Amino acid sequence: MHLDPDSESESVMSADDRTICITCQIHGSRGFCNLRVSKVNGEIVLNPHVDGSCVLSFEEAAATQLFDILGEWLG
Repeated sequence: MHLDPDSESESVMSADDRTICITCQIHGSRGFCNLRVSKVNGEIVLNPHVDGSCVLSFEEAAATQLFDILGEWLG
């Protein structure tokens, strides 16, 4: 899936969008980065910095695997 960053607006959020305050270990201090988490066409999309410069998309199998790994690590 390819997401066009020009079509995505920070001010337009849907029920399938969330923003999480996280740390970017490259660009800033703790809590510096906003991570936009969306569900788009059945895929989970992670958009660090909410600017479209690096967008990760997870199909269902990959999202489930990430969910399982986080559950294992977080208990």
